[in-house]
Amino acid sequence: MSASHHASAHAAHASPSLTAADVARLRAALPPEAFRAEPRKLRAVALAAAVVVAAYGAAGRLGGGVPGAVGFAALIAVAALASSVIGFAAHDLAHGSIVRGGRAQRACELLFWSFLLVAPTVWRRVHNQTHHVHYGTADDPDRAFLAGEETTGARWYTWIFYPNAEVFPWNPLVFAHFIPYVVRNTLGGIFRGARPLGMPARPLYQSGDAPVILGELACIAVVQAALCALMGGQFGRFAVMALGVQVATSAISMSYIFTNHFINPTTTHADPLHGTTSVIVPAWLDRVHSNFSFHTEHHLFPTLNSDYYPQVSRLLAERFPESYRRIPIGEAWKKLWRNRPFAKRAAA
Repeated sequence: MSASHHASAHAAHASPSLTAADVARLRAALPPEAFRAEPRKLRAVALAAAVVVAAYGAAGRLGGGVPGAVGFAALIAVAALASSVIGFAAHDLAHGSIVRGGRAQRACELLFWSFLLVAPTVWRRVHNQTHHVHYGTADDPDRAFLAGEETTGARWYTWIFYPNAEVFPWNPLVFAHFIPYVVRNTLGGIFRGARPLGMPARPLYQSGDAPVILGELACIAVVQAALCALMGGQFGRFAVMALGVQVATSAISMSYIFTNHFINPTTTHADPLHGTTSVIVPAWLDRVHSNFSFHTEHHLFPTLNSDYYPQVSRLLAERFPESYRRIPIGEAWKKLWRNRPFAKRAAA
């Protein structure tokens, strides 16, 4: 998306397109149970976790040679797909749409995020409390860098990890971005006054977060150590397996995350119709990925049971046909590769 396109798009969308009355009418059109937590979804997440555990265990027993290498790669793919199921469900857990409040929610978040090496406090501060309040604006920590923020570090980070038109087409490293994303935000939470490389806006970390995050990282280390033990303590093989699973899971996650937000202009107000894009993926992916493709719907109602996102999509298409965007994911990626590295700032 060129800078001129950012400017024209911003001019058209300078103010939020949905009023409080619009949101209230959309909510009234949904059944009350849509806004209740659905703990039965934990069964599917537990099954996905069991698949990951089984894949690590099987990888530890593989022999060598070509058959062993092929089997190892297949197990990485299986574990990554199951990890993506866990990740999107953990995202919903953090919003309270599966288990709501109390120690049960926190315990589930910690367990399931441990498979993706994410400290729940970091996710809550960055995603729930900052991104969901400021998405698509200059205060969004999940956005691209803007004009005026270009430094040597920001330029290299953008060239390596963000889809853009200035680096060779279809740079595969962009799909690994969830890994540096987690690292930078974790460092930002531990060293609260710092802005690590790659962080365009500082999330709303709080004093006292650092020891909590360090404790969560210790729990994550225990989970990963248990997976290593399942492989017979073969640390080298475990390291290769874990890296492969994390990279492949990142590729699945970033396929959605970039298309959900990075083809949208930066605006002065968080606005679900202009700050997000929903994408169309095969139906089976919607089933296993908690309907994450319906991202405009999620930003409109973050605590909504994700089973009801398609119903919200139909309402938006009927009531806001000129503003609501839901496009095939392939089309969205073509737009991403036309991005300029540093987007024009939204007008004040």
